[in-house]
Amino acid sequence: MSRLSLLVSFMAKALLLAFVAVLSLSARGEEPLPVKVVVLSMFENGEPLGDRPGELQLWLERNPGLRELPFALGEYPLYYRDDGLLIACLGGGIPNATASAMAMGLDPRFDLQRAYWLIAGIAGGDPEDLSLGSAAWASHVVDGDLVYEIDAREIPEDWPYGFIPLGASKPADGPQDVSTGWTLDTISFALNTDLAEWAYQLTRTTALLDTPAMQEFRAQFVDYPDARRPPFVTRGETLSASTYWHGRYLNDWANDWLRAYAGEEANFMTSNMEDSGTLTALHRLGRLGKVDPERVLVLRTASNYTFPPKGRSAAWSTTADYPDDGLGALESAQRVGQPVVDALLEHWDRYEETLPSPAPRIPVIFDTDMAIDDWAALLFLARHPAVDLRAVTVAGSGEAHCEPGVRNALAILDLVDPHSTVPVSCGDAYPLDGYFVFPVPWQEDMDRLSGVPITPSSRAGDARHAVDLLHATLTESEAPVTVLATGPLTNIAQLISKHPEAGAAMDRLVIMGGALDTPGNIIVPGFTDDNPNKRAEWNIYVDPVAADQVLRSELPIELVGLDVTNTVKVTRSFAKTFKSRVDNPAAAFWDKVLDANDWFIDSGEYYFWDVLAALVVVDRDQFCQGDYLALASRFEETENPWWPTSDRSMPSTNAEGSSRRHFAAETAGVIVEREGAANTLFCRQSDAEAAFALFLDTLTTPVPVEK
Repeated sequence: MSRLSLLVSFMAKALLLAFVAVLSLSARGEEPLPVKVVVLSMFENGEPLGDRPGELQLWLERNPGLRELPFALGEYPLYYRDDGLLIACLGGGIPNATASAMAMGLDPRFDLQRAYWLIAGIAGGDPEDLSLGSAAWASHVVDGDLVYEIDAREIPEDWPYGFIPLGASKPADGPQDVSTGWTLDTISFALNTDLAEWAYQLTRTTALLDTPAMQEFRAQFVDYPDARRPPFVTRGETLSASTYWHGRYLNDWANDWLRAYAGEEANFMTSNMEDSGTLTALHRLGRLGKVDPERVLVLRTASNYTFPPKGRSAAWSTTADYPDDGLGALESAQRVGQPVVDALLEHWDRYEETLPSPAPRIPVIFDTDMAIDDWAALLFLARHPAVDLRAVTVAGSGEAHCEPGVRNALAILDLVDPHSTVPVSCGDAYPLDGYFVFPVPWQEDMDRLSGVPITPSSRAGDARHAVDLLHATLTESEAPVTVLATGPLTNIAQLISKHPEAGAAMDRLVIMGGALDTPGNIIVPGFTDDNPNKRAEWNIYVDPVAADQVLRSELPIELVGLDVTNTVKVTRSFAKTFKSRVDNPAAAFWDKVLDANDWFIDSGEYYFWDVLAALVVVDRDQFCQGDYLALASRFEETENPWWPTSDRSMPSTNAEGSSRRHFAAETAGVIVEREGAANTLFCRQSDAEAAFALFLDTLTTPVPVEK
């Protein structure tokens, strides 16, 4: 029997049984069970419970209170809970998925009109984009079976493979018009993008299982950096085909196919064997008002790769066992899907009538000098759900040099999301004026991330100057942007000088820098002994001219200086607590940084300077209580340079082309009050306990609070 005949037979039986069931239910006068969320798995290994898990078992084990309901048209019973959760296992392959989904939709025992459908299952993963155990939320499902196919022995030499889109005359390895092909409505399904984005934002920092077997296998993909990473959550499209295909050439076909049917921006990431059938059934049911196809989510997790590692054949890889029997992917499907299910059920009063959409997020540009606390701040910003990180600009006049600063920022962003598109660029390597620099040993340590290894990013830095990237990001934003500056203010001063109008696009300028009523931190034993400056903070000291220009501007500034950062000291106790919470690559990296800098912690001089400023970005009221002042930065020219913190190799001209000046070390960067409009909120108090708690809960999975 052909696949089409089999599908027709299944559908006919489903319709007949559903009609009989409707009559029976109507005769008894029973009300259908209200369903809020349907979880669809596709296969199970043996029994639903008690043996080696498939896609169904983990859902049943971790959702107590389910009761079993018979389901004659499926391979397994259905499982229902009184809060509106329904869990099903459809069976493998497009015919099974189509028939089971249609039978569920027509089953009179259930009211599915407002139900959300979560398809959660394992898949092949494109090693160009995913690692084993990684999870991808899809915004498109495309069928890979409805094709013209040429026998492999007769493929023209200039063709990449033997598949042709219906309605076309050649492979889809370029722009392709498929509009004349038939069955278009069952080839490509566009899912609700707002719903998919909401689910991704809700789950993007989920801690995922990573086993030694998974690590050993993915290490073989030496030419594919994303394939070698620990598992992560991302967004990417899925290709559905009952044919279990495999190999590099077919992987190219899958990527081309997605672009042909889902648009040039579509990125193939996972291969599945059911979803186009499930979507076909749900869309048909939608015509009858039985279900709402706009309420469908598709989550696929990588149990294996779609082509083999170097040195292995496709023939071997096609039938090779999955590492740990695919346990990492099975775990990810349930771990990532469960928060979505829980949120929909918990907030049903909101989501019954109104579909979830991504919460508003704060557009942020991070201007950083990529020092040790900047690494933590960058991880915090990249992981915090309220932050929409738009760009990172490196202050080359600060603690890290330009090239390593950009390289390290890209790698750190990739720890959170290997598919990050946040652009990173650098500004001038010197302050606007003067010769002051951070101690050379500090710069060297920052350039090499304190010796902590990190996977390099496959992305290059943005070719634009930091000021140009700042300007473009601000002017292109649909909403005012918060700028966080945690290094010398060289880039910010140049921005407002070159583009005075850019200030209107800033919602807030949060600065870590300065000291007003507390001693400075310029004197560092072994580095700057005998420096006469007792009041300046390093960021302002290095480029006091830039700081003065920014402070005297009309920008809405929030200054997070030493007066408040001295309340957030990093201690051994905190480091120990953090270590006990590590559960993801970003946190693991930061834990190693703390280990490498245990001497710094023991010195009693390590504070969360830049981290506190990042916390102010997301919650100013809690982390910055102070008053509004008019401030300035001092700098006085001198003929008696302070050489220990001066770099004599700097260009002899400053940013304006004039002769570069030396500034008196004893007053450079000292923050003072001035006459004029009070445009700066000067932070004096913060909630230190809440600060460390928020940092922990952002970089690691929050500890559940007992109700």
